[in-house]
Amino acid sequence: MDCRTCEASVDAYVDGELSARESAAFEQALTTCPDCRRRLEAARALSGLLRGLPAERAPDFLRARLERDLQASAGEPRRVARPWMRWSAIAAGLVVAVGIGWLGGTLTGQGRRESNESIASYLRVAMAEAPVEVASSDRHTVKPWFAGRIDYAPPVHDLTAEGFPLMGGRLDVVSGRKVAVLVYRRNQHRVVLSLWPANAKGDVAPTVTKRDGFGLAEWRHAGFDMRAVSDLSPADMTAFATAVNRAVDVDR
Repeated sequence: MDCRTCEASVDAYVDGELSARESAAFEQALTTCPDCRRRLEAARALSGLLRGLPAERAPDFLRARLERDLQASAGEPRRVARPWMRWSAIAAGLVVAVGIGWLGGTLTGQGRRESNESIASYLRVAMAEAPVEVASSDRHTVKPWFAGRIDYAPPVHDLTAEGFPLMGGRLDVVSGRKVAVLVYRRNQHRVVLSLWPANAKGDVAPTVTKRDGFGLAEWRHAGFDMRAVSDLSPADMTAFATAVNRAVDVDR
């Protein structure tokens, strides 16, 4: 099994849709494919996160859209040898784009909702073939990219000297608003930082917690609310938040 097939099989493996032979081939391929192992970990974490969310009836527009898409798919000719790949792609897109965004919004508390959406953002990065929309470690490339796409200028810094090189940036949605997302790397791990203008004044020191297997750092600094998510240790998450604050302060 080549790496591309291995990566395409992750969702079906997690959902138990592979045959015994396919599962064995997938597990063997994992031993030589670190990217697929990371995607498998993210898919399992996403599944666990969804199981912990409260179940509510889907809104009518979502039910209607799903019924329409399923009917359209049922009428299409089979062009691929493995239909489950198409269904797993549909399911993965629905779970990431709608499932967490809508179900996560049913949780009580603004802070809790924002934290869940930050975890969802991390999972989208971890599972994406292209984790950033603008790929560069140069702040003078990444920061201008946000101009015109959001209504504020986020602080952007490369933290290579502190052990967190900048990979690039992307956009995501938190509490219904488009926000800047910066993606950093720590060895083979990714750190996803979401930040937006704070509604409250004053700085708040970083608080680092572990939730659903993820390290989550939350703080306010220099007029921005910040949420960082990774699978790093709490000590590394604290070091990352400290490095961000130091870089922002030097630039002020």
